[in-house]
Amino acid sequence: MSGRKALGRGLDALIPAGTGREPGELLYLELAQIQASHLQPRKDFVKKSLEELADSIKAQGVIQPILVRAVASQPGKFELIAGERRFRAAKLAGLKQVPALVKNVTEQEALAMSLLENLQREDLNPIEEAKGLQRLIQEFNWNQEELGKKIGKDRSTIANTLRLLKLPEEIQVELEKGKITPGHGRALLALDAPNKIKLLFRKIVEEGLNVRQAEAWSRKLSELEESRPKKSKGSAESKIFLDDLERNLGRALSAKVKLIESSKNRGRIEIYFNNLQELERIIELVQRKR
Repeated sequence: MSGRKALGRGLDALIPAGTGREPGELLYLELAQIQASHLQPRKDFVKKSLEELADSIKAQGVIQPILVRAVASQPGKFELIAGERRFRAAKLAGLKQVPALVKNVTEQEALAMSLLENLQREDLNPIEEAKGLQRLIQEFNWNQEELGKKIGKDRSTIANTLRLLKLPEEIQVELEKGKITPGHGRALLALDAPNKIKLLFRKIVEEGLNVRQAEAWSRKLSELEESRPKKSKGSAESKIFLDDLERNLGRALSAKVKLIESSKNRGRIEIYFNNLQELERIIELVQRKR
């Protein structure tokens, strides 16, 4: 996520003209009056980062007001639009009140404001960003090019971000956690079958492949797909991964190892030894790694 440029055109570019918005009213609101928003695109808040912000708030106070809107069904209650990190940190710091700018905006506009703040501060992980952009497209009925003009990003950047949502759910979770990068995700998406995507994903995680290495493996698997006979579909990529795992396991045990696949996702491991001492050494190694 590093090196990402902040959005260039500001909030007014996201919200259509003629919505009847009034200038915000600055108030000091009790924390108990404020509730989190279901529109918040950011789901994970790093504890250490919040604690550091809370320490800063203790020393300097809340310098920038949070943005809220009134909850029509609950008089005296307000819903967060932007500034949830400041709101949470203020709670940690023991504050009772925070400065808040009250905005008269629709739910669509609130979503746009919340997403924009997070994108500008680079606070969203890649999947949160992709889901936020997707919501803007759906809520405002924009295409990718229109959205790009609104937020100062080119269409290809938006398209690449949205493509990450095509990854299997379990891989999206690992991307959210930072176990892999968007570059790894794009390398996986170059493959055309879920089983190949999952195989390469496991290899990336287990062997710590960088993006360039992942792209090379992705190309290798794609080339195999194009060149092999149709009747052998699935066998070529399985063999290349089995051969690689066989070498790695052999190195780890300092012994000859053979992986034999008897059927899909089933097989056996053969480990060869020359004497009882070598067998004892292998058993000790295996037990140590449990």
